Amino acid sequence: MPRRLSLCFALAAASAAFGCQTSPATTRAVAQADLAVRDAASGDAPELAPAELALAREKLARAEEARADGDEERARRLAEQALVDAQLAEARSESETAAAAAREVEASVDALQRVIDERVRP
Repeated sequence: MPRRLSLCFALAAASAAFGCQTSPATTRAVAQADLAVRDAASGDAPELAPAELALAREKLARAEEARADGDEERARRLAEQALVDAQLAEARSESETAAAAAREVEASVDALQRVIDERVRP
């Protein structure tokens, strides 16, 4: 619910800032990309997927520039790319976190197996 509310506020702010200069589809695409970049940046992506996050931020900035220049098609395309890059950054950071947790579990299982083996041996 808070994410949807944030998107609504972002859309409203973007619409107010740019008035009738941009179409609702472009405004929505840029707002969705902005929200995705913010979500990724608030998690572990800055540490675990910095390249992907940087690319998303760069494409979002270029989308905003294109929108300001009145190039809606380019703005929408770049915003969509920024959204995908931000989602990739978030997914990659979640994958790294899961892999680290799996390694910890594996190490614990190995330690338990050694304890069991020591107790079973006569």
